[in-house]
Amino acid sequence: MNPFALLQNIAQRCRSHAADLPSPSEAVEYWRGVGFILAGKRYVAPMSDIGEILTSPKLTQVPGVKHWVQGVANVRGRLVPIMDLASFFGGRATSLRTQRTLIIEKGDLLNGLVVDAVLGMQHFPVDSRQEVTSSGIPEKTLPFISGVYQRDGEQWPVFSFDALAKDEHYMDIAV
Repeated sequence: MNPFALLQNIAQRCRSHAADLPSPSEAVEYWRGVGFILAGKRYVAPMSDIGEILTSPKLTQVPGVKHWVQGVANVRGRLVPIMDLASFFGGRATSLRTQRTLIIEKGDLLNGLVVDAVLGMQHFPVDSRQEVTSSGIPEKTLPFISGVYQRDGEQWPVFSFDALAKDEHYMDIAV
């Protein structure tokens, strides 16, 4: 047998033993989000809502604002108001060392939201999204939850920055 015929024979045997690719109906579509901890609870937000994740930026205090407004920061040449999300909901940060700032840009609204920690990218099957129930979700955050994913016995509420941006209490920062 010549070398070319031998290679063709090997290739044919490999193809006969190879597993088929999954059909489109078998492929699972995943929703992607960024997980974070807020006042000791896990949440996830759509990837499309988060522009960047920063360690605590250098802040300039702003007088005459509510306690949950930490100040403004210069982020890549843009002034970004920085809000402590746990304080907004009446809670406290659980760890200052792991705090991160999520930069959110929704239309004309640009904000930095301080969370206790960022848990990285999270993936959930699209069809596993559930309706919001009050079990296990703090009551003050319920209006800002658009759905829930379950994984390994843990609940992952989907935080809606759109709902936060439309909230009158959140938009009224003056004392």
